[in-house]
Formats: sequence, C-alpha cells, structure tokens
Amino acid sequence: MKNLKILLLILLLFINIVLSESGTYNGPQYLNGINAGYKSGWSNSDLGPLMLEAGIRSQRMKFPCSFFKQWGYKILYDNDSFGSSKRAGQSNFTAFITFDHNDDSAVPSSIYQPIWLDNGKVNQANEFAYCISQIVSTYKNDVKIYEIYNEPDWVSDWNVVSTWATNPPTNDQLARFQGDIFTYVRLLRISWEVAKSIDPTCFITVGGLGYPLFLDAVFRYGENSSVTDPSLFGKNYIDAISTHFYPMYGSSKTNSDAYLSAYINLQNSFRKVTNKYNFNSSIWIVTETGVATKSGTGYYGSSALARNYFLKLPSISTLVGVCQNHIFILGDTNSGTDAFSNMGLFNDYQTLAKDKAVLKDSSKSLVTWDHHLFDKTLDSSKSLKGLPSGVIVYAYSNPSSTCYLIWVNSTNFKTDEETTQIDIELDADFASVYNYQNIKQTISSSNNKVKLTIDSTPQFVYLDYQGPDSGENPSNSPIITFGFNLIILIIFINIILFI
Repeated sequence: MKNLKILLLILLLFINIVLSESGTYNGPQYLNGINAGYKSGWSNSDLGPLMLEAGIRSQRMKFPCSFFKQWGYKILYDNDSFGSSKRAGQSNFTAFITFDHNDDSAVPSSIYQPIWLDNGKVNQANEFAYCISQIVSTYKNDVKIYEIYNEPDWVSDWNVVSTWATNPPTNDQLARFQGDIFTYVRLLRISWEVAKSIDPTCFITVGGLGYPLFLDAVFRYGENSSVTDPSLFGKNYIDAISTHFYPMYGSSKTNSDAYLSAYINLQNSFRKVTNKYNFNSSIWIVTETGVATKSGTGYYGSSALARNYFLKLPSISTLVGVCQNHIFILGDTNSGTDAFSNMGLFNDYQTLAKDKAVLKDSSKSLVTWDHHLFDKTLDSSKSLKGLPSGVIVYAYSNPSSTCYLIWVNSTNFKTDEETTQIDIELDADFASVYNYQNIKQTISSSNNKVKLTIDSTPQFVYLDYQGPDSGENPSNSPIITFGFNLIILIIFINIILFI
C-alpha cells in the first residue's frame, strides 16, 4: 500500500505539472473559428451565445497595445470576453497584435530600442516589446497563436508584388503597414524573443498573408538591410503560418468546389516557399475567409455557395495541413454594399435585442458539421470505393462510429444550384442520412444496398448505424472530456491516498 501511495503521489505531481503548462495547442484535428467584428451596443460578452449557436469553436481577436494601455491588460477577462467565449465551447484562441487601436498600420518609433535590459527584464522603453510581455503574461492560458499585425502585405497595386521576388517590400508599397520588410522582421523578432521567454509553447506567426512572395521576403531578410547572417532572418522568428483567403479573389468561377481548388492552390503556393527554405510550420491556419450569401455589384454570392463552401472546407483544409479557418464575419452589415457586408453568419443584428439575432439558413451547415464531425478525424482507411465519377466522399471516424461526408463535385457547373444530381448505391442494410440542416432520413436497403441521391450540398451518412438524433447536443469537446476525466482521476487518487 505504501508503494502504491508513492506511485500515486508521483502521478498526481505529474498531472499538476501538465495542468500548469500554458500555451500548448491542444485542439482537435480541425476548428471553425470566427472574426466576430464589432457592432455598437453589443459587447464582446454578448457575442458568445451567438457563436455557440453558429457552431464556432475558436476565435481570432484583435489585441491593440493602445487599447490595453487605456483599459488595462486584463480587460478581456474583466469584461467577460473570454468567459463568454469559453462558455460557448471555444478554445485555442488566436490574437493578432497591433500597436494602435485606431490605426492597425501604425508602428511605434521605439522598436529599435534594445529589447532587453542588462538585468534580463524587458525594456519598457521599447513599447512594443513591453506590450508583448504584458499580453502574453496575461493571456497565455487561453491564446495559443499570436499573429503580428494584420495583412502587412496588403497592396493597392498588385503589380508591385512581383518585384518582391528579388527586392525587399518597401514602405511605399505596403499600404496597410507603416514600414518596410525590415521593420516587419524587427517586430517578429521582438515578438518571438519576448513571447517565447514567457510562454515557450505559444506560436508566433505572420499576420494573415495573401502573397507568398512576402513570406519569401520574410524568410530571406533581417531586421535591417545590413543583416546577412541567415540565423537572423525572419524565418527564425516564427513557427507558424497564417494566410487569408477570399475565394471571390482566388477564382473567377462561382461554385464551391472551384473555390476550394483555389484555396488549395494558395496554401500550396505558400507551402512552396516554406519548402524552399526548409521551414517546418508547427501550426498552419487561415485567419480570414468568407463567402457572401447574396450577389451585389461586381461580385457573386448565394446562400448555397456559402453553405457548401463551409461544409466542404474542413475536409480540404485538413488535407493541406490547415487546422483552423476563421470565418469573416459574425453578422451582416445592412448599410454596406460590398461583398464583405454580406458574409455574416447572422443577418444584421445591430438594432436587435440580444436574443433576437437570426442565424442564416446557410450557417446551419456549420452547426451540423460540428454536430457530426467535431469529435471525429479524417480516416482515409474507411473511404468508400467504386463510386461514380464526380462523387466526392470523406470518411470521419471515432471509436464509436464512422460518418461519410458525400457530395457531387460542382467544378464543371456554373453554380452549386445547377450541379447535376447523381444516384449512388452503398453496401448496407440501412443508412442514416442528414442534410445540412441536420434533418435525418433513414433509408432501408434493397438487396443489401441503399440508394442515395447526391448533389453539390454535402450529406452526412452513417451506414448500418442509427447516428445521433437530430436534436441531440453536439459531442463534447475532447478538451472538456479530457478535463472531466482528469478531475475524476485526481479525486480517485486523493481518496486512495487518505484511506
């Protein structure tokens, strides 16, 4: 009994050490995240219930230094921003750090002050370094990934991008960043050194890039033009990749599978850069992506296009190594006229009571995906064989069940709505089939085969398995389940110890 108690004490000590670690990415294979946006009269804590309703599991937040300086670094705990989000089931948050709340492009003049004092403390005269130290110290238990600025590679004239293959991006070219590539690498170095000194397990990444050539420049330049030592180039100050992808810019076509092909092409273009420099990214995320649910001047959008894009995106993302996509945005803006104003998961709720926001029909697909697939992983060993040309299927499994996500490839059609249906037969005694609204249909077999009619909207299919009820709560997060089991284990150990 004495030896057992000693072993249990060691185990309890190990558990406490594990629990005290911060910043480790402990998310599942894939998470849907959100750029919530801001609407007057709605606090951050008001948005948690909306994100829960939409099946959102993570969030990308804006962290401006001037905001924290004004309101205190704990403000996002004090105002329940994190509390509301975590109660909604969110984890593994991403923050993009900027300096000035009112001007995301602004860079403080003090960044070339020493990062460290002789006593090993962060130099407060370097305002950005001090801000990083306070942010990471405060939020290290919840924020896992830090983006440095937002879209620093955004340009008003895309023709200049080609010059970055051989020349450094300049201040004049970078319309949303008040500096050049050397300035940006300096910010990365500050962020890396300070953040990693506080939380070695956090991730530092570029700020949602759209152009692979900018990443190439990050990898081959240092914090000033005289740096020639490769160990001081920007590639040494990040361990994650973050991109932005808006399919209306990536494809001239207007169907969801063409959009996904463009998504793959962009990620692969960035992957070529990382391969070129032998850079192994620990985490790969897309922190802005969205589709308008209706058309407007100069752009196409539809409810079916948005619905199908977000149903198919997790499978495609996982295949190319992306573990999070953060959707833009939570709610429409009725006063806007561009595509971004119609990308919301909810209709515009600006003037509505807190319990009156209306989830769009297309967004119900996110909830259904979460309901069936959040607790499963892609499983190529269980994929279906012998299906007709044009039918796409991905198998997701956990120890208790396998769910097949099946749809017809819309690539060769103008729109998802115009995609031709295909009848398929599957070997099973019965099938439980759910549509994007999570409405269940049970199909019996004929001669041990079930017949399904598939179109461009993915269906969730279980073979010889009843599947969850349509109204059943989504599966618990693996993180929550792990935590619950750990609590039970600790209680058990303490009981043994005091017997």
